[in-house]
Amino acid sequence: MKPVVSLIRYRDITSVAEAVDTCNGFAKLKRHYCVLLKPNICTAQAGFFPPFGTVTTTSVIEGVVCALKDFGVNDISLGEGTVLDELGTNTKQGFSWIDLNRLKKRYGIKLVDFNAGPHKKIVIREVPMNIAEAVLKTDFFINLPVLKTHIAARVSLSGKNLKGCMSMASKKYFHGKKGTLHYHISQLMEAIRQDLVIIDGIYVMDNGPDASTGTAHPKGILVASTDFLAADSVGTRILGSEPEEIEHLRIYAERNGRMDILKNEGAIEVVGERVSDHSSFVPWQSVTGKDLKDSGHTGIEIKEIRNTVCSGCYANLTGPTLLLSALSKNKDFNNLRIIVGKNIRDDRNSPRTFLFGNCAVKENRNLDKAKKITGCPPNFFKSCFIIANQMEGLGGRFLFFSRLFLYFLRAGFKVGMLPLERYKIYKNNPDFRIEHYRIK
Repeated sequence: MKPVVSLIRYRDITSVAEAVDTCNGFAKLKRHYCVLLKPNICTAQAGFFPPFGTVTTTSVIEGVVCALKDFGVNDISLGEGTVLDELGTNTKQGFSWIDLNRLKKRYGIKLVDFNAGPHKKIVIREVPMNIAEAVLKTDFFINLPVLKTHIAARVSLSGKNLKGCMSMASKKYFHGKKGTLHYHISQLMEAIRQDLVIIDGIYVMDNGPDASTGTAHPKGILVASTDFLAADSVGTRILGSEPEEIEHLRIYAERNGRMDILKNEGAIEVVGERVSDHSSFVPWQSVTGKDLKDSGHTGIEIKEIRNTVCSGCYANLTGPTLLLSALSKNKDFNNLRIIVGKNIRDDRNSPRTFLFGNCAVKENRNLDKAKKITGCPPNFFKSCFIIANQMEGLGGRFLFFSRLFLYFLRAGFKVGMLPLERYKIYKNNPDFRIEHYRIK
């Protein structure tokens, strides 16, 4: 029997119940079950990032809660574990960013920080992972990823979204040598049972996984299924790629004898909209530091192997470079090279080579002249200070730090976004509705 995937146009929160009904998503649900929702709230950047395409919309989350309540379920929890840094990017702030505290009060749901634990160690084919016990104990698990691309995993759909269920140590461990991330995610897909997947495609993100590298576009669709591999296959095709090109999906499918789901569109019954009407190629191979070049900066190069860089180093390097891109223009960095991630070695032994993070330092011990920015990950503010001070010209550095100070004061009110050139698309544009991230 073919797995059923519903592809529904999003109109309002009732569209979520339509997507669930169309794929018979509650067929195995009982009213007395404990239900756990896992959205994608990878960050919390009020005052800096726009949420569009980065995190699951509050509208979709509320739609799921309402559908569960209408079904008769009362024991509903929502859990996530965000990337941690010194800017308040933690799970509590992530919940607040998209109004989930108000959602909690309105519907009586529970909010769970997976980073806080407790965790249980699971080993799948010699891959150890510490998974939040709330995920393993729930009766019914609903995965709510965003329809977006990812610089390391190519797509961030239901499989990749499971990574937020693990401890911070496990998240870092998943980024090993080249190719390791894909293999580890494929094991994680076996460790966590997914009862229902609803992919939030109100917005789609190119060059993701978030607004630090990508730009969102309105899409207005939902993808739902009780078969996570079928859901991710349809989501991948909507993003303009072939499912068998997604390495973690391919590894999982080959191991479980399900390659037909990836290779053959006819192996899935899609109900509602046609995939071909919504499919278009969405770029995913973003260039780290591209915003610096777009801002006219020169003389800086960032070297990495994408899937070896964990979220901590990724956030604490792209964050400072994004601030430099938004708050300064046309400065030279005097042939600065930054090395980040595991399994990457460099041959330029120079004081203008900076090793970012403990992994890069360990891999390049032979570079005795290189500067070391240590930490796992390095401190955000220290990193920003060190990198910004590589700009030539005292005046330019003074101007940047002055603007940075004023911007942090403004961002303290949790409104607005960085004055980045590519963020202008979101301003006064009716296609991007902040109401999708608010509780009325």
